[in-house]
Amino acid sequence: MQPPMWTIVFFIFLSILSFGASSIKIKDDWVREVPPASSVTAVYMVVENNGNEDDRLIEVKTDVSNHAEFHTTLVNEKGVAKMEKFKYVNIPSGKTVVLEPGESHIMLIELIKPLKAKDKIKLDIRFEKFGVIKVEAQVKGMQSHDIHEQ
Repeated sequence: MQPPMWTIVFFIFLSILSFGASSIKIKDDWVREVPPASSVTAVYMVVENNGNEDDRLIEVKTDVSNHAEFHTTLVNEKGVAKMEKFKYVNIPSGKTVVLEPGESHIMLIELIKPLKAKDKIKLDIRFEKFGVIKVEAQVKGMQSHDIHEQ
């Protein structure tokens, strides 16, 4: 007995949809503690795209700041560092993108409250194709040993 034609069409359709899909995973996410008077901080993480399709990190929302931006740190020929804002982060298929201190990162701007070491903040991280991933990132202390602890 052969399966109904709609069953065959359904499974073909599912395999086509899943072939090009992105598969995003976030790990090692953390937030830098800053002095209470500071109105900005940075978020760092590792983003893995194990799918067959490129994607983009396009938005980050949290209830601890009024908005978030993607920045990268550039150093000119004189050794002077400055931050440059950009609209999204490319996440190529089969690749890992690291957002880390001194490189690309997410800036949380206009903090609503001071963030202290060991706090956890909720982040909604939106990708162009994959959708939203909700994470809870730990705030790490300003001392270097706290920043490198996972």
